Amino acid sequence: MAYKFDCRYFNGYKPCQFKRPCDGCDQYAPVATRVCIVSLEALGAVLRSTVLLEPIRKKYPKAHVTWITYPSAKALLEHNHEIDRLILVDGKNSQLLDHLEFDVLMAVDKSLEAGSLAERIKAKVKYGFGLAPEGYIRPFNKEAHYQFDVGLDDHLKFKVNQKPETQQITESMAMPWTRSEYILDLTAEEKAEVTRRRQKILQPDTKGIIGYNTGCSLLYPYKKFTVERGIEVIAEWRKRFPDYTIALLGGREDTERQEQMKAAFAYDSRVVNTPTSDGLRSGMLWMATSDMVLSGCSLGMHIAIALKKHVIAWFGVSCLQEVDLYDRGVRLQSDVSCSPCWRKSCNNEPKCYDRVDPKLIADETAKILRELER
Repeated sequence: MAYKFDCRYFNGYKPCQFKRPCDGCDQYAPVATRVCIVSLEALGAVLRSTVLLEPIRKKYPKAHVTWITYPSAKALLEHNHEIDRLILVDGKNSQLLDHLEFDVLMAVDKSLEAGSLAERIKAKVKYGFGLAPEGYIRPFNKEAHYQFDVGLDDHLKFKVNQKPETQQITESMAMPWTRSEYILDLTAEEKAEVTRRRQKILQPDTKGIIGYNTGCSLLYPYKKFTVERGIEVIAEWRKRFPDYTIALLGGREDTERQEQMKAAFAYDSRVVNTPTSDGLRSGMLWMATSDMVLSGCSLGMHIAIALKKHVIAWFGVSCLQEVDLYDRGVRLQSDVSCSPCWRKSCNNEPKCYDRVDPKLIADETAKILRELER
């Protein structure tokens, strides 16, 4: 039997997705360039890195794309129609990574683990960031120097730079930035589940759903509102938009916070506490039920952007200018003089999470809802 070993869809151990013999197959897609993306950590950053896929397909139209990441990011990348092979870094695939060879490597992360992996993987050309033998991060190519400088110079990062991270990583990989969007694909079954969940929580006279992403990474606790500030925001929404449902959205670490918020509206059926412990993929489906989403700068914000939701994103610790909402929503800067700072702990008062006015959030919500209702 004749096989097309150079086909993008050929894997050599089971039938490809089209389940037909290679000979005469009209889906035959010969590979000209084998591309490897290394984006391991910070789940929001991994999802954001999917903006590379469209420019890769333009620059390398006959590419086979392998993505290497940690198991924790699997839910963000599985079913992505532009990724041909997803490799999860664990103790089982050390020999595999030593064996594979690529034409192009794109290393996104600036970390010791990702850098050492990028150095180790065999590729003819490498873009992005590696790890010098002395133990420091280094740029592979001249186009990556700007992003490298931004990471090392707080004045450049906080005050001067106006390039969003999506532009920086695209240009670091020596590709033109055309504002490509995130790619987060839901299966047909998942889309049907989103419809079912939305119908379940929408009452007959309800116009839509406002999603509130309640949490953030434990690494940066100031990227989320206090429970008290969250309750104030919800109360303002209920006053201003009585015909909308409010959906509390979060992960396992947000369980107690969301229970406290819901308790403040115990008898209000239009404040819905969605499950927090059913896994990341399920959480994405709950977010997909929303018409718009409020979030701090977090994984939840990136998921909302990827789902093409209208987003109100507020910033205190992180840099507002580094996030692109693709003209769907608004970015709000916390009213403190020390923002941004990227600190994990803080002794200043008031805290940045207490300097975003709930009435301002409601005003911006009104603008978005008017746009969506047109």
